[in-house]
Amino acid sequence: MSLETSNIYGTIGANFTFTLSAGTIILAQLHVTNQPVITLAVGGNNREVTIPSLPSGDSLVELALTWLPGEPNAFVDIGTVTTGTATAPDPKARINDGSTFGAVKLFGK
Repeated sequence: MSLETSNIYGTIGANFTFTLSAGTIILAQLHVTNQPVITLAVGGNNREVTIPSLPSGDSLVELALTWLPGEPNAFVDIGTVTTGTATAPDPKARINDGSTFGAVKLFGK
């Protein structure tokens, strides 16, 4: 991964949320190389994940998801940015409807 392939990028240490436009997030976990996995807070009708501090470089948020019948694909966007900056470049990342697993690539610079 890199800045060019990330779904969300921002300043190291940024505190923000990202949202999905559809689906229900059951579990969100942050994976950073050589660090323990961190379970992240899920809110906003189970469509919002809080990143408490964006790590340096590449990291990945794994999502466990469920879908209602007929729900469309989900698009990833930025919610609230509390500190630092966070950007979801266009086109927005997409998670296909019905997928029970999703991933959001992060990059901190």
